[in-house]
Amino acid sequence: MGLADAQSVEENLSSEHYLIVPVSCPVPSRAAGAPKLSGKCRIRLRPGTRVHAILGREEIHEEHFCNYEVNPAFQAQFDAAGLKITGEDDSGIARAVELPGHRFFLATLFQPQLSSEAGRPHPLVVAFLEAARAFQQGRVAAQSA
Repeated sequence: MGLADAQSVEENLSSEHYLIVPVSCPVPSRAAGAPKLSGKCRIRLRPGTRVHAILGREEIHEEHFCNYEVNPAFQAQFDAAGLKITGEDDSGIARAVELPGHRFFLATLFQPQLSSEAGRPHPLVVAFLEAARAFQQGRVAAQSA
């Protein structure tokens, strides 16, 4: 994005370009003393994206447990630079991002492991493992050729 001083507010460095900032709005159902974004949050997924294809829905409700998020002031710049915002909460804040064309670059602010159960992992966890296996199989095949 051409921002030489891009920082996360967690680092406490002087910058005009904090890309990661404290969560702007808490989840209404959060427990007392919990991080601002803890509890279940509704997320709208953009059709045609990897996260939408994996989860097969345009709206999900997922568990969060964090205090930081993508700075909403930079969301359009992220999108223009190629890091696509593919999931947003009701306020329009990024909750999932992807790099289209990458074999598997998908990041979420929600935590899929919190929705996983023994014998029933979250679909994003399964998709990541499948992508890793396919990558490894491709490397083995290329070395054998």
